[in-house]
Amino acid sequence: MENEKQDPEQDNEAPQTENGAEQPGWFQDFVDHYDIDKPKQGELLTGKILDIQEGSILLDVGLKRDAIIPGQDLDRVDPEIKKNLAVGDQITVGVLRTPLGDDDLLVSLQKGLTQKTWLKAEDLLKNDSLVELEVVDQNKGGLLVAFDNLRGFIPNSHIPAIRRGTGTQKAGEIKGGMIGKTLPLKAIEVNSQERRLVFSARVAQKDQRLKRLDELQIGEVIKSRVVNVVDFGVFVDLEGVDGLVHKSELDWERVPHPSKMFKVGDEIEVKIIGIDKEKERVSLSRKALLPNPWQELAKQYKVGDLVEGVVVSVLDFGAFVEIQHGLQGLVHISEIGYANPEDPKAVVKKGDPVLVKIMGIDPDRERISLSMRRVPITEQMEWIMNLEDVSESILLEGEPPGESQEGDQGEPEEEGTSDQEESAGQGAEPEEEIQQPDGGEEAFFDQEESAELAAEPEEESSSSTEEIQQLDGGEEADSGPSEARGEEGHDQ
Repeated sequence: MENEKQDPEQDNEAPQTENGAEQPGWFQDFVDHYDIDKPKQGELLTGKILDIQEGSILLDVGLKRDAIIPGQDLDRVDPEIKKNLAVGDQITVGVLRTPLGDDDLLVSLQKGLTQKTWLKAEDLLKNDSLVELEVVDQNKGGLLVAFDNLRGFIPNSHIPAIRRGTGTQKAGEIKGGMIGKTLPLKAIEVNSQERRLVFSARVAQKDQRLKRLDELQIGEVIKSRVVNVVDFGVFVDLEGVDGLVHKSELDWERVPHPSKMFKVGDEIEVKIIGIDKEKERVSLSRKALLPNPWQELAKQYKVGDLVEGVVVSVLDFGAFVEIQHGLQGLVHISEIGYANPEDPKAVVKKGDPVLVKIMGIDPDRERISLSMRRVPITEQMEWIMNLEDVSESILLEGEPPGESQEGDQGEPEEEGTSDQEESAGQGAEPEEEIQQPDGGEEAFFDQEESAELAAEPEEESSSSTEEIQQLDGGEEADSGPSEARGEEGHDQ
């Protein structure tokens, strides 16, 4: 009976033992070998290489079991990467499948490298970083670039060399010439799930330009090369941004067309005179580095001097006279003739030599105010006589011996023809010449100049009037106009 009573007690003690500290060995063994953090398919793991075989690589990934990279996966890895692997290296791998039971933990080095590249691309996009990649291929939509073990895409619209309206054939030629070249790029779309990795060369170029604009300083002198020549100037490479030298800043002389001075590839030294970061424009000047003839003019001449010049253009409000190579002054319509003609072209024409009086010099504004009316009559007549004497001596010296009279009469026809060609050529220039005044009559004959002219002594004006009256009443009155006409006929 006692033994029978003890059996139930022993049965009751057994569960207590099972729930107590003395647990069976099989349960402890199950806990010790159970993967609590069982890796999932596609998860990235970092492990240390334990062994490298020809068809596999064994890794310690910090779990209950080691990971194995199978040979099929290694065949997809870049041979250069496999060659550089060594025991003890830390590498990133992707889980191929979640192991069940005693299955091996198979991982992929290729997936690890790919996923690592996607993370790198996401960092580029997040940090708005610049990267330089090699162009490896092209297709109809754009270019393909190598980004580690991935292929990135640059759409046609993000290739600066392909402008809007470029034909398909031309675009293909442009892209073909870019294969093998390295381009600065920025990531504009990264999506690993849809496998979209898009770069832009245009965005990268814009950022480079803005960075370069921040580096440039007004007044800086740069020696570079011409990259383009257009009607209104030349473009100069400033290492990431192009600057414009307007044709008015090429030289102190008037430049008919920039191609007369420069061609693509020519070296040029320029000075930065303006920077517009919003419009991404840089204004340059070559003229600023050349000797300023206007400063020399102020030293050479003074107000009141009489100088010879040649009419270079005649406009409605006056005539421009070149008194020195590259330096032109304005003779306002009110200062052209003694009788104040309504049409300047009725008094002078392009190419006429004239004697003018300097009424004002402004080197800072690059302006000279001239007058024909303020030249004293005696000086004017003496100059005309000397001019005719010089012209006659030149004709006599240049006349071949034994030349027939008919041959002499043939020359004026040639000069007339050349004058017509010149007049015909002059018709294509007015718009360009009218741009010279920068604002027309008011820019060259402003209130200050009017006040200066009004302040001239009345004695000179009255003496000129008396001289004119004397000429009107005597032989000199006839000789003045006739000599003018004779000069005009001589020019013809």
